[in-house]
Amino acid sequence: MAIEKPSYRLVKSEHGIELRDYDEYWIAECRVDVAALSDASSRAFGRLFNYISGDNSSSEKIAMTSPVQQIPSESGWLVSFVVPKDVSLRAIPVPSNSSIAIRKVPAGRYAALVYSGLWNDEKFARKSDELLKALDQLGLKTDGPVNSAVYNPPFMPPFLRRNEVLVRLAD
Repeated sequence: MAIEKPSYRLVKSEHGIELRDYDEYWIAECRVDVAALSDASSRAFGRLFNYISGDNSSSEKIAMTSPVQQIPSESGWLVSFVVPKDVSLRAIPVPSNSSIAIRKVPAGRYAALVYSGLWNDEKFARKSDELLKALDQLGLKTDGPVNSAVYNPPFMPPFLRRNEVLVRLAD
């Protein structure tokens, strides 16, 4: 059984990046006020996993999706799970944990740089810089911060992992 991911259409691929048009989707997003990406992800993952395991207003279990996304914020990181389409088409359960919010991600064009291996603060910074330089070469402007997206569980061998940095593009 495949794990659900946000829907997108590949527009083009050049300079090592993909330009994608994403449909709107919903996320369960956890704010974590720590500086290190790996620490923030570890702390938030447990809270988000509890949410999809039934720690919510309807005690509903929600299917795991991918990717787990991390976005830098003013005081740390926002870490999120994608809400499955079948859940977002009806009422999305309210999280019991107040550090988790439900948010709609509007449809839009994104640029993505796909890579394998481990992910950490250093790799996030390096790949973000690589993505932003490629966009500058293409004359494209961004609309928001660069996100980290992790598609595989931690036990997956690093050479088989799919990770991305992606950013919304300005209209």
